Amino acid sequence: MNPSNTLRLLLATFLLGGCASFSSRSPGVGSIPCTYRFKMLARPADQARVEAAIHAVAVGTVAKSGTVTFPEYRFRVARLADLDTLNPQLLYSRTDSFLPANRQQTLNLRAAGVDVTFDSTDVSASATTTITFHVKPGSRLYYKNPGGVESDITARVGKNGKVSFPTTIKEGQKFIYARAMKDNVTRYIRINIFTNEVQDISKHSY
Repeated sequence: MNPSNTLRLLLATFLLGGCASFSSRSPGVGSIPCTYRFKMLARPADQARVEAAIHAVAVGTVAKSGTVTFPEYRFRVARLADLDTLNPQLLYSRTDSFLPANRQQTLNLRAAGVDVTFDSTDVSASATTTITFHVKPGSRLYYKNPGGVESDITARVGKNGKVSFPTTIKEGQKFIYARAMKDNVTRYIRINIFTNEVQDISKHSY
């Protein structure tokens, strides 16, 4: 294989559809998703060695896509240490020898681009919803998410006292908070984003 050939390694968080799949070992709990892309993998011997090495460490199915010389493999490993076992099998034509002269490198990583993403066991999410406020014309209006920084949205309020805008809702969030000021009167409220119930609250609760 030409030394300029490039091996691209990408640990991905999602598997893409439309791939040919074939079975490997049984899937493990908490396995790590991986995507390995190869550029100019032209020699049949290199192709066979790459597939055998991936099958040796993969758990569950191995999905292959791309072309013969530009293949892409999506698979899962039980632990990151399995990648330490895999990579020498990909790089060298012989890994059974401890002599550097016998371990001929057939894939080149010097020009490779490597992107790595690690998943933790923490779960988080967000969604965007549209918030609508109605206030008396001439009022100042502020809003915030729980624990967030207050935003002045007075300039968005229309002549009829109405304003609508999208906002991000975090996982577990239940309320949106607002503060309206007109003359010397201030009103603090919270809005239940699931029931649309509006409650007056104290300044301290705000």
